Amino acid sequence: MIALELTYRPFAPGWLIAVGAVVLVALCLFFVVRRPLERTAWLLRILMVAALVGILVRPGYGTVPAKAKTSDLEILVVVDRTTSMSALDWNGSEPRLNGVQADLKELTEEFPGARFSLVTFGAFVRTELPYSSDSQAFLAAAEVMTVEGAFDGEGSLVDMPLEVMTESLDGAKKRHPERKRLVVFATDGENTRDGAEQRSFDDIDDLVDGGIVLGYGTESGGKMPVDPEADIDSYIYDDATQQDALSKLDEPNLTKIAGEMGATYQHREAVGGLDKWADDVDQSFSNEDDEFATKNEVYWMFALGLFVLALIELALAWRGFHAARRELKQL
Repeated sequence: MIALELTYRPFAPGWLIAVGAVVLVALCLFFVVRRPLERTAWLLRILMVAALVGILVRPGYGTVPAKAKTSDLEILVVVDRTTSMSALDWNGSEPRLNGVQADLKELTEEFPGARFSLVTFGAFVRTELPYSSDSQAFLAAAEVMTVEGAFDGEGSLVDMPLEVMTESLDGAKKRHPERKRLVVFATDGENTRDGAEQRSFDDIDDLVDGGIVLGYGTESGGKMPVDPEADIDSYIYDDATQQDALSKLDEPNLTKIAGEMGATYQHREAVGGLDKWADDVDQSFSNEDDEFATKNEVYWMFALGLFVLALIELALAWRGFHAARRELKQL
C-alpha cells in the first residue's frame, strides 16, 4: 500500500487563518450558549467555518507529472504610448499599438519561461509589470495598454523612459548577474516636443546582452484619431498645414537608438517575423525535461461541503421566515 503525503499550500498566511478561525468559532459558541433556540443554526455555522478553513489551507496529496521551462532571460519591454502610436498605418490601416500588442504576444511564444517586465511612456513613464515569468500576466498588461489622449501630452520625446530603463536593467543585473538581459523598445521614433534634444542610449549597452528596436509607422505617415475608441472618423488637425495631422516613422532615429543600445532594428509592418531575430538569441533552460511534483488539490471538496452547508442554512432561514409569517397572521 502506497502512503500518500498530505501537503498544504494555503491561500493566506497560516497565522491569519488560525486567528480568523478561532475568532469565528468563539463567536459561534457564544451564540450557541446565549441563544438555545438557535443552537442548531450556530452549530451549523461552526461547520461552515471548518469548511472555510479547509479551503484556505489548500490541502493536497500525491503527485502528477508536469513539465516546466525556466529560461535564463530577463526581457525589459518598453512601449511608446504617445498619441502618435494611434496612427492608422500598421498592417494597412490599423493602429500602431495593435502591432505592438501582436508583437508582444509573439515574443512570449518565442521566449517561453523568460521573465518579462513592461514599461510604458508618454507624458509620464510607468512600470506596468515588474519582472515576472507569468506570461499571461504580461500579456494581460499589454492587452489593456492604450495611447494617451490627443491633448494629454506636450509632445513626444523618445528618451523619456531612459532613467527607468537604466534603473530596471541595473537592478536586474545586481539581483541575478548570471542571467542574460534583453531590451525590446517599441516606438515610432518621433520627437515632437519643442526645444528638447534626445539623449544617448549608450548606457543601456553596458547593461544588456542584446535587444531589438521595433519601429512602427510609415514614411508617408498615418492619421491619428482624436478618440481611438470612438466610431466617428475624427482626426487630429494640424493648424500649420490646415489638414489632418500625420505621424511619420523616424527610421534614422530608430536605427541610431538601436546602434547606441547594441540592439537590432526591425521595421514592423505586419504580424509575424520576430522568429528570425529570436532564433539568434542565445538562451538556455533549466529543468526543461524534469518532472515536477504537482499536488492533487482537494480543497474543492471543502468548497462543495461549504456550498451544501450554505444551502441548509438558507433552508433553515426560509423555514424560520415562513414560521414567523404564520405567527404574524394569527395575531
